[in-house]
Formats: sequence, structure tokens, C-alpha cells
Amino acid sequence: MLYRRTQLSRGFTLIEVLVALSLMALLTLMSWRGLDAMLRVAQVTRANSAGLGALQVGLAQWAVDLDRVLETPDVAALDWDGRVLRLVRSSPVGSAEAVLVVAWTQRIAAGAQHWARWQSAPVSQRSDLLNAWQQAAIWARTEGDMQTDWDRTHASASGASAVAVMPLGGWQLAYHAGGEWVASNTLVGSGVGRRALQANAVVVNLSDTPEGLRLLLELPSGGPLQGRLSSDWFNPASVVVR
Repeated sequence: MLYRRTQLSRGFTLIEVLVALSLMALLTLMSWRGLDAMLRVAQVTRANSAGLGALQVGLAQWAVDLDRVLETPDVAALDWDGRVLRLVRSSPVGSAEAVLVVAWTQRIAAGAQHWARWQSAPVSQRSDLLNAWQQAAIWARTEGDMQTDWDRTHASASGASAVAVMPLGGWQLAYHAGGEWVASNTLVGSGVGRRALQANAVVVNLSDTPEGLRLLLELPSGGPLQGRLSSDWFNPASVVVR
């Protein structure tokens, strides 16, 4: 009888306790690795979604700007110098007389290269239009981070606004003329009814613009979106209705 009571009161051995602790530690490690992997996947997904969203917004704004290009007697409708594209477009504020000057270029923001857009305040006077045209060129060629005090002060003083659309490794334009895409630093042609378009092309009349523009974006390596992306825009004035 004494022997039976001794057997019933027996506890875990040291080896059993160590094995149980080892299994618990292993399960905890596996759970932590699984949770860490899930968090990493969620972070990558958020980064990809944010990058894709910025790209979609930028391309949509690019298309709207080109679709609303206007002729003016004072400055070019479009001007591309190989680094910055400036254009004059209709204003969305509802005034038939007011226009906007817009500039697209590549600038540094938060320490990294970005595709950036500058927009003037709505202007309706010739002097204001000429000034905004020059300010767009100055902004596009300004070195340094576009989020500095100089940029913010300059923008607020003129009523302009600038935004870093998305990280960018580089960008270029190509013209569509004569049924083919031609690099922007190459002559498109100088036949009857066609102007010679170069990297410093100045287009005054919409009928003189290329049949289309191809936007070439080099997305930076190491980011959520990588590689080369192209987006084509075709000039409504070049569309022939049959």
C-alpha cells in the first residue's frame, strides 16, 4: 500500500521538463517567424499600393494637362528642352479667360529624385502669363531639394504649387510623326506642312505639335515599382475623322 501511494505522487522528471520547454520555445520561434513574414508582406504590399497609386495619379494628371493645352499669342503652347516640359493649359476654375502654366521635370525631393509637377496660379493678364512662364523654367532648373524653404517661399509668394509625384530614375520624351516614334533630340522632319522638332522644340500652334508624345519613365531600382514604363498621348488636332 505504501508503494502505491509513492507511485501516484510521482512528478515530472528534469528531462521531461526540459523537453517541454524546448518544444514551447520552438513553437514560439516558429510563430514569431510567421508573424514577422506576415508583417513584411504587409509592408511590401502597402509600399506597392502607394507606388502604384502615385503612378496612376501622375499619369492621369499628365494626360489632363496635355488634353487641355491652349494656344496663346504670347508664349508657346508646348516647350520641351530635354529636361523640362512647359505648357499652357486651360484653368479648371471655370473662368474662360484664365489659364495655367504647368511644368514637368525631375527634381530632388526628400533626398531622392522624383518626377515633379509645378503649376502656376490661374492667370489672365499677359504680364502674369509671361512671368509664370519664366518662373516655371526657374523652378525646374533650381538645384537642391524642392522641399526647402526657398521653394516653399517662392511658391507661396507667386500662388504657385509644386508636388513630387513619384520617385524616378530618369525620364524622356519621344515624338510621334510620320507614323513612327522618334527620340526628342532627333529631327522629326521638315516637309511641307511640318516643322522640324528638336529637343528644344517650341510649338506655338496646336496644329504644329507632334501627332503624339510618348512619355518614358525609368523607375528606380530597389523600389516597389521598377523598370521602364511608357505612356502615349495623341494630339486631338492630328486625329482624322473618317
